[in-house]
Amino acid sequence: MNVEAEILDLKVRVEALETTLRSNVGPRYDDLVPAQTGPYRFELPALIAQVSIGVTEIRAEIADVRTELSQDLQALLVEVAGLRVQTNEHFNVIQSDLLGQIDSLRCDMIELGLRIDRLTEPDGV
Repeated sequence: MNVEAEILDLKVRVEALETTLRSNVGPRYDDLVPAQTGPYRFELPALIAQVSIGVTEIRAEIADVRTELSQDLQALLVEVAGLRVQTNEHFNVIQSDLLGQIDSLRCDMIELGLRIDRLTEPDGV
């Protein structure tokens, strides 16, 4: 699902940010000298602030996705309940129609039985 992919992507991004924060290592670039790749001490507070902001944004996005999912599920439950009521109404109508037809068939059968009885009786009796 698309939502699951978004959540997975957000989790990966959060883990990458937390790993960067824990290791105190900034993003590395291949064209830089190894001594230049790490952040300087004065850059750490700014990097920590960026990571914190990134984590906050990702958590907000996750909360939005959860809210949307919750709303979608509630709407789905309402639709299912409506479908259930509508199906029950149709079932009741069909059931009453069938019972009426069965009752009519019973009456017809009784009437036919009486006719057969009259036709099979001897004329004199």
